[in-house]
Amino acid sequence: MLLAVTGGVPWYIQQINPSLPAHENIRKLCFEPDGLFVDEFKYIFHDLFGKRAPICKKIVESLKDGPKEYEEIADHIQYSSGGPLSDYLEDLIISGFLEREHTWSLQSGEELKSSKYRIRDNYLRYYLKYILPSLRRIKKGLFKTMNPFNMPGWEGVMGLQFENLVLNNRSSVWNALGLRPEDIIFENPYFQPKTLKQSSCQIDYLIQTRFKNLYICEIKFSHKPISIEVVHEMKEKLQAIKGPKGVACLPVLIHMSGVTRALKESEFFTQILDFNNNLVE
Repeated sequence: MLLAVTGGVPWYIQQINPSLPAHENIRKLCFEPDGLFVDEFKYIFHDLFGKRAPICKKIVESLKDGPKEYEEIADHIQYSSGGPLSDYLEDLIISGFLEREHTWSLQSGEELKSSKYRIRDNYLRYYLKYILPSLRRIKKGLFKTMNPFNMPGWEGVMGLQFENLVLNNRSSVWNALGLRPEDIIFENPYFQPKTLKQSSCQIDYLIQTRFKNLYICEIKFSHKPISIEVVHEMKEKLQAIKGPKGVACLPVLIHMSGVTRALKESEFFTQILDFNNNLVE
């Protein structure tokens, strides 16, 4: 849980009190008036972006609920899609706040023009989703006794946070799957657009190798062990995705909360990876 909020930034990790449970650490850092993370965002953006901070803030706020394409961002913030917006996005990528991820052709292995931007920094999204909307009340001390895990939409937000953690540690996923970097043709979150010949499809993380394997990774967060329902979700994706002939689609589950006995016994997934077990660099 703490990694999902901090993203594993060493200095942030140093602020954690190991003698306190996760929810207490988050409450103290994020929801007490003098909590370190309450004003961290303001100082970071001012120091890094100066006069550009307002537009950069609008950009990251547009992405707090999930990745968007360039035109979607421009439309959301009501900003011209030409010139300066590309520069602002590039600045946010260089600073480590955003990531731009391209999709690719499974047939040729070549990168396509289609891409999406996502918030890479876990603290940034957590701030935008939970701290900023309640900042005035936090400053008044009204959140001193609250449990962060009981906040509205907690599990949905943690799903995005967990997905970020996995994508930011993707080389550890390769190691766990026994893949060498030189054998990977392309890897990224994958989105297949809808056409007359195919359904739309979105894969949390897809790895295509030169051995004609597609590792289709489902990144799943839950406060309870993952149930057999995830099998039905993955079957729909396997049916929709259009890979080249002769390719083997290998479903992989990545979790951090355990899995049910029924899911284990189904033997559906090629591999089930526990993020808590050697998946953090």
